[in-house]
Amino acid sequence: MRRIPEHRFDDLIDAATEVFIERGYRRTQMADIADAVGVAKGTIYGYVESKEALFALCLRWASRTGPVERPQVLPFPTPPPGRLSQRLKENLAAEAVPARLAAALERERADDPRAELDGVLRELYELNERNRRSIKLLDRCHDHPELQGLWQQAGREGSRLAMRRYLELRVAAGQLRDVPSPQLAARIVIETVATWAIHIHWDRAPEAFDPDEARENAIDFLIRGLLP
Repeated sequence: MRRIPEHRFDDLIDAATEVFIERGYRRTQMADIADAVGVAKGTIYGYVESKEALFALCLRWASRTGPVERPQVLPFPTPPPGRLSQRLKENLAAEAVPARLAAALERERADDPRAELDGVLRELYELNERNRRSIKLLDRCHDHPELQGLWQQAGREGSRLAMRRYLELRVAAGQLRDVPSPQLAARIVIETVATWAIHIHWDRAPEAFDPDEARENAIDFLIRGLLP
């Protein structure tokens, strides 16, 4: 069987990730991924046992900053039932609420509301930007039979709830603007960050922009809207 050269293992993960993002989990076929990599479909099965196994690798390595760690056993086996959902729950428990936001929720007031808000938004933005491919993969593959609803409930809803609690605390202390609805304001914050840190990179009508300027503009926009 013809195999993908070792140096192209990263290409397999990158190509598969983009195909899953474009088509969703159910509509993606191994033939689609083989076409994206430029190999025969049978070649893919020399590296992964199934589409489920490849998806598991994509979830693990989509947002990496270095090379993929090659599995010790090839083809990489299909995860047992419940493994993906358990791993996602563990990751969400560790990162769903960023450290600065969690610390802010422990205080009734901020010593410097602007500095605190800037830090909370900046950390949230950087976390989303750093993990944008993994987050986009989860967003687009909400049709995965094991992960259906989990990302929406434990991931996105968790961050919105934490942001809502933060806004309510600072509004009650008179340190942030008294918004009509903290729930909607929290979602506006989360979605503004997600748009520019994540989704703009898959814009179907792309416009050239400086990512650093996008980050600074988004944070400045939100700060000006929330401070009294």
